[in-house]
Amino acid sequence: MRRLTAILMTVILTSGLLCACGATAERSEPAESPSAAPAVLTAVPTATAEPEPTGVPGTLTIPQAREGWAEAYLAFLDNNADIFAALWPEGLSGAGFIDLDLDGTPEMVLFDQGAAAAMGAHLFDLDDEGVWCVSSGLDSAVGAFGDKHFTPVSACAVFFESFRLSRTEEGWGFWINSANGTLETAWNEIIRFDSRDGILTPVSVCAQYLENDPETGLVLTESYTLGGEETNKAGYEAAASVYLDGEDVGYEAKGLFLWNDMDAYGGGWDGFMAMARDAAEAYTPIPETVTLVSQEG
Repeated sequence: MRRLTAILMTVILTSGLLCACGATAERSEPAESPSAAPAVLTAVPTATAEPEPTGVPGTLTIPQAREGWAEAYLAFLDNNADIFAALWPEGLSGAGFIDLDLDGTPEMVLFDQGAAAAMGAHLFDLDDEGVWCVSSGLDSAVGAFGDKHFTPVSACAVFFESFRLSRTEEGWGFWINSANGTLETAWNEIIRFDSRDGILTPVSVCAQYLENDPETGLVLTESYTLGGEETNKAGYEAAASVYLDGEDVGYEAKGLFLWNDMDAYGGGWDGFMAMARDAAEAYTPIPETVTLVSQEG
């Protein structure tokens, strides 16, 4: 499945479909910037259980989720409806919850309308102080939600299942092959999801950027980064292979899109909130859906 995903993304990139998202693309801006007023944050209780020891090789142990996480995210959305409308005047097309940093409590993933190739994924996490935007393709999200935990790494994807949980030589973790392009440019970036100070932190592992001849499709120039620093193609491919060849445990992240139920979700903000509530109910904790013991040998 991993190799098929990589092949499909390559085909998409060379087809010239458009989307303004990704680490090396220019970030899109809304038609009208929102006010700089900070988002209203909703306090949430701390987790009710400490992480179990992880002394068994090949085994991932997940802490218990903090109580009230769904209510906190939904209240955050409802309290900031005006800000979301200003940032994404065309609306948001997807909502889902994934425990990307493996701390037991899911993060909120929102998809914008995007284009046929991919959509921008906007990530939110919560702590005792409230909900924070940690990643977005919109620079204006910083002014709207604050920059305390905001990172410059943003992701593009097609499905919630694009977020992959696997075991690599670096250990267990979620990652994504973020990719998109235009007739003139194409890029993809391996992004790993870590935790810093208890908050989800997307990290750029490596990235590839190509400039193409729009008439012939031939690559004119190419560049590569490793951990945000310039590297060569060999360095990029070696870093990417750690994740592309990792042990995918088969966990399928879940979320909902407008087209899952156009009658229920296609009616403005009320429809989006109905989708977000259904997505929270559809969330499945990792231990209940995947065998976390490596099948080595």
